[in-house]
Amino acid sequence: MTEPDEVIDDDGYPTDEALDHLRTFTGTTEEFVTYVRSLMYNGLSVLEDFTNDFGRPEKRLTLITAGWSGCESVVGTLCETMFHLMFWESSFRGGKHTFTFSPAQWEMSLSWGIPAAGSAEQSATN
Repeated sequence: MTEPDEVIDDDGYPTDEALDHLRTFTGTTEEFVTYVRSLMYNGLSVLEDFTNDFGRPEKRLTLITAGWSGCESVVGTLCETMFHLMFWESSFRGGKHTFTFSPAQWEMSLSWGIPAAGSAEQSATN
């Protein structure tokens, strides 16, 4: 599935096509994070480099929805993905969600979407 032409509608909400693309996204962690950040209209996304407690470099993505339902739908979709399973660190009241990656993980290329989505589509065609 290719990236949709429009990811945010006129009211500031992610389009259904944009969320579908998130569910089936394949690419590097960096590409996935860039796409997720493009959907956080009316929210906040911060990507930063930091040193973890063991002195190793890592990256941290912080998404803050501030209760905006458009951003909540992005995070809700994100929570169903392999990306969330692998990199989720914490979530807090107010819609703050944090994910961390090592430099090697940042460059990984995978199908980040919903694990069952590909197999369900495959089963429907058989």
